[in-house]
Amino acid sequence: MGFGASFEAQAQARPNERANYVRYAAFKEKLLAMAAKGNLRRDSAAREGFARDYQAEVDRLTRFAGSSVESIWMRIDLVHGELPADAKDPKAQKISLYRVQDIEQDIDDLGKEILSFREFMSSNVEAFQHIAQKFHQMLRESGVKAKSPLDASAFSAKRDEVERLVETFLVLLSDLYARARRTKNNKEGGDAVWVPPESFQRKTTKYWVKAEDLLAVKFQIIKHLPLLIFGRKQGGKTEEGGSLSFVSQNEETLRDSQKISSVYYDTEDLQVYHNRLLRHDFASLVRVRWYGERDDSLEFPLFVERKVHREFWTGNKSVKERCPINQGDLSAALDLGRMPPGLTKDDKSGALLASIQSFLREGGKKQVPMVRTQYMRSAYQEATSNAVRISIDTDLKMVRERGAPRREGDWCRDMAAPLPPCDVVDFPYAVLEVKLQDEPAPWVNELTEGGMLVAVPKFSKFQNGMALLYPSKLRNSPWWFLPDGKGGMTPANFEEMADTRDPYLEKANPAFFGEAKAPAPAGRNPSGAGKLEHVNCTKGSKGLERKRSVGKMVKSLFVATGDGPNEYHIMCMPLSRRSSSAKKQAAEGSDEESSDLTMTPRAKAIVRTRIEPKTFFANERTFLSWLQVSVIVIFMAFSLLDGSTVGGMIGGSKKSVADEEDNHRLHASQISGALLAPIGIAMMGYALYVHRMRSVQILRRDTVRFDDQKGPVIIVCALCFAVTVAYAIGLSSLIAHG
Repeated sequence: MGFGASFEAQAQARPNERANYVRYAAFKEKLLAMAAKGNLRRDSAAREGFARDYQAEVDRLTRFAGSSVESIWMRIDLVHGELPADAKDPKAQKISLYRVQDIEQDIDDLGKEILSFREFMSSNVEAFQHIAQKFHQMLRESGVKAKSPLDASAFSAKRDEVERLVETFLVLLSDLYARARRTKNNKEGGDAVWVPPESFQRKTTKYWVKAEDLLAVKFQIIKHLPLLIFGRKQGGKTEEGGSLSFVSQNEETLRDSQKISSVYYDTEDLQVYHNRLLRHDFASLVRVRWYGERDDSLEFPLFVERKVHREFWTGNKSVKERCPINQGDLSAALDLGRMPPGLTKDDKSGALLASIQSFLREGGKKQVPMVRTQYMRSAYQEATSNAVRISIDTDLKMVRERGAPRREGDWCRDMAAPLPPCDVVDFPYAVLEVKLQDEPAPWVNELTEGGMLVAVPKFSKFQNGMALLYPSKLRNSPWWFLPDGKGGMTPANFEEMADTRDPYLEKANPAFFGEAKAPAPAGRNPSGAGKLEHVNCTKGSKGLERKRSVGKMVKSLFVATGDGPNEYHIMCMPLSRRSSSAKKQAAEGSDEESSDLTMTPRAKAIVRTRIEPKTFFANERTFLSWLQVSVIVIFMAFSLLDGSTVGGMIGGSKKSVADEEDNHRLHASQISGALLAPIGIAMMGYALYVHRMRSVQILRRDTVRFDDQKGPVIIVCALCFAVTVAYAIGLSSLIAHG
């Protein structure tokens, strides 16, 4: 579909706003008429008339945009004036609960209108550009040099103004939602200012958000959580307690995000990176963080932070600690190991800094600044509660620090110096973090499962930046990195991370799973755009199940394979196997196998979960259950072979058989035992084989079915056969001696 058709479809979908869109079809008809008439070089009247119509259309939409902005301002101001700040506001006694609910609906409608208006402005700017391009192309083809190009700068400037104001509108609507919630729940807190707690425990989950969905996600969040702007009172109250003017110049400069920069330390061989990636117990990380734009003053406030990972089985929680430090004291503290003035090792901050200094020189390897992350963060949280916090990081950049130019006496990269493309990585998505102290509320589940977010557990800006900026030093890559088909690794894109289809659910027997349907992945592109074909490196595809010799199969039951358990128990995979397996598979597999592998989407190679010890214990319990049944079957078979189960026998010997009937019974018993014994032995061997195979699959995180599809069926059939034969022999004996 071309731009004209899509633009007209968008305009037709909004009949109430249709008259306010650019009359694209009319301008297109004028251009076609001018082209059909010909002689455009001499027809100056037609050219000038088209330019006048174009400028009139620009002026018309610019006026409409200006009036729409004023209308939004007035509607926000009216709602703000009617809503109480909180339960102690005198207006709270005069407003009914039903009116508050109606106001909330008005705020919802206002948010939808702002999103629609923003999209309207962007679409019409693009329409003006298309019209101007077509007109100037027609002039060039006719050999006419335009005196002045068609100018839509006035409307473009208004669009830029709307883009800036949308952020302010977001802050103001957040205040209105917060006021409405406090009024409905009869709570105070309109003048509350958030104070960061010294320590708290939260469960954190990270998600990626596409840029085009970001504003819609923010508007969805503020319905339940207010924007948290450090130092600002939630609810729009001044120090005197009065209300702010929502159309003041101060409010027009409100921003919902703050710039955050962090410089991470590591050794030359990336020891910190690999330890954090492997998630070893006590794996630590040191960074220096600051807020806003950094200046050259010695008193500029910085924070030295240390993150320590603890394994869950230790019973300890991972912690993040920080101590403030002035910029002038940082180099002496971290590079030379000196304590800043006023700090001693007996102080809490001093003890932490001393521990950080020791860690930076641990093992005789000095850590230096390696990578910087900078982004704009907006936070959503009640000022009076830490139960739920959502943060969104946008404009994320990872910048190389090692070997970067510095100002004289400075400790980190000079960002004013030219930045080579190879020294910076622009992350294409926003990173959303949901931090919870308790179980998530229903609205949180609706947000995370609504299709605009894709979960990326344990995503790390530090690890992503290190892997992309220092690829030659890597031994392992983060779990969201996938083979690029050329022997390297690249980060997965949004569609690949959102691809959660179950390939086995589609093949499920409808008689057993009649209602089961494969879930449509969130944010998936139906056309498959952005997907890359590659060789699957997860050892889980059909082509990797190659025939092996009996000796190798027996050996694999007892000999460990791979690079050791620590290489698998973490959210990463060794580069040596993930990057080289494609060539190895192509060399060893058949043409049919290779064809099947190359058609496997990259998303199937994603390692999505960390392996917990209980997974291996469950595999062992399954093996022991099979072993128990096997032993029962084997001992039953031995009893039947011995004849001890035949009535009247002494010691199960043929010599003790008194009559022909007992001989037939003994014969039937021995045949049954002879049939059951191999089945029991086969069950025991099969149990060991499946146990070993599943252990390897779990270690490799193969994308395969772990439930056994064939073994139980084969064994049941074998047992049924043995029982049927034994029953037939026994029945014939009864009939013969009936």
